[in-house]
Amino acid sequence: MSKPRDEKANRRQFLTGVGGVVAATAAATPAGAVSVETLGAAQSATVVLHDPKLPMPADVAARLTANGARIIALDGDPVRLWRTEVGAVLRRSDTRLFGLTRWADYLIVKGLAAESRRHTRHEQLHPETGQLTWLIA
Repeated sequence: MSKPRDEKANRRQFLTGVGGVVAATAAATPAGAVSVETLGAAQSATVVLHDPKLPMPADVAARLTANGARIIALDGDPVRLWRTEVGAVLRRSDTRLFGLTRWADYLIVKGLAAESRRHTRHEQLHPETGQLTWLIA
């Protein structure tokens, strides 16, 4: 029965930690780019999957990298990327994946991550741009 308490503590710690990223990106995020709330979810990510066709401000990418996240361009087939040497980090069950992609790529990655029992923790569609941001852990 102690597991729910641990999960609440983890959520609390997560929300406390994302506060800094949310505040730092509030002024730097241009209109039409990723929302501030979404970027807050990315702070705990181990890997950020980014579709290069979608805008991500350079300073946001720098902050994510400074927090220890590895940014991987998702410019081809997600399944092929998942099965390559670069994808080894994606397949690890302790990897927290954050994505800035289109819907179709998200669905593929979501299915692949489910193989290692990781599931969606955050999902947000930005209708004005068609971007989808998500966190799988």
